[in-house]
Amino acid sequence: MTLNFHYKTIKRPDGTVIKTPSIPILLHGKETIEFVALVDSGADVSMIPISIAELLGLDLNEESKFQAFGIGGKVDTLETKINITVQKGHENHKFQIPIKIILGNYDLPILLGRLGFFDRFIISFNQSQEKISLKSVHKSFS
Repeated sequence: MTLNFHYKTIKRPDGTVIKTPSIPILLHGKETIEFVALVDSGADVSMIPISIAELLGLDLNEESKFQAFGIGGKVDTLETKINITVQKGHENHKFQIPIKIILGNYDLPILLGRLGFFDRFIISFNQSQEKISLKSVHKSFS
């Protein structure tokens, strides 16, 4: 089965409005909360801001602190794993992905990167129709 989503309209901090390939997801920690996340083929790994990690009640153990590098330079992060659910209608995919928790006060969206997420789907971006499709890859993971 294929999950199809329309791009989401977001307002950037500078006030401009754009449409992005973002999808609704559930993140599971001590709490389960629905968010909208940007599917980012340019991100090696998924990322969430610390404010969301705190909402979910994730362990913020400083022993897993690393620096991450990206287009915005370098930031301090914590590395962990999180359970995620992607669903639409009767189709439901729940699995675990590695994430980096961005430390500091940054206004960043949740990013779904390649490691752990792109492995599970064949992902198609249709920019002209502003749609993103996720087709499940039937593969066992260890």
